[in-house]
Amino acid sequence: MKRLYTLLLISFTVICVLGQNLSAATWVENFNEDNLDSWKGHEERDFWHTWQVKDGNLNFQYNKPLGPLIFLYRSRIVFTGFPINAKQIRIKMNVIQTQSAKVGIFIGQSVIQRTYKFYHNNKWLPDVLQVPDGIPNQKPDIVYDDLKEIDIVFDNGHFELLSEQKLILKFEDPNIPHVDYLGIITYTDQKRFANILVDDFTISGPNVPAHGTLNVRPNGKAAVLWGELKQK
Repeated sequence: MKRLYTLLLISFTVICVLGQNLSAATWVENFNEDNLDSWKGHEERDFWHTWQVKDGNLNFQYNKPLGPLIFLYRSRIVFTGFPINAKQIRIKMNVIQTQSAKVGIFIGQSVIQRTYKFYHNNKWLPDVLQVPDGIPNQKPDIVYDDLKEIDIVFDNGHFELLSEQKLILKFEDPNIPHVDYLGIITYTDQKRFANILVDDFTISGPNVPAHGTLNVRPNGKAAVLWGELKQK
């Protein structure tokens, strides 16, 4: 009887472990298809920019004709591949090239319009945005130079910014216990032309679906495991 109890306990433990593994998955948008079905534009204000898939990367171009320059211009696309409502999530993106612009990941809550923007900073663009010290303000723009990889870890109001496995910044925001809004954002300032290439937008988490029908693939070339967060 004792042996049977031990076997049942082992079986139950294995089932629990498998269940945890099955509930956590990784999606990779590697932009190898000629569409952006998993994304939609947000607050678009003009016709001078384009988001497109180009040679297996996501390309953003801004081309302003002759006329007054816009002092500040932002454009963003929101991830819509599957509904997001997460207390734990990890997002990665590789920055391939930037010209006269910043590019980054934004994450937060859509209803209260509270988001954090984590930018790669193009060295030729004057840095007019401030890096927060300590607890960030209501809508901070967080900028660091020459990040080849933007890696955001969110865990119940705790934010971490990493790049190539190096921790750069961490902070708490108890007003955001979960997130439901994320995507890619660009920023340019008094420029007529800007160009950006990024690749492998990766989403990992306990509630991330293991498969889908849009241009998002699990276990792709930039896949990460949610277990990496649990090991920290």
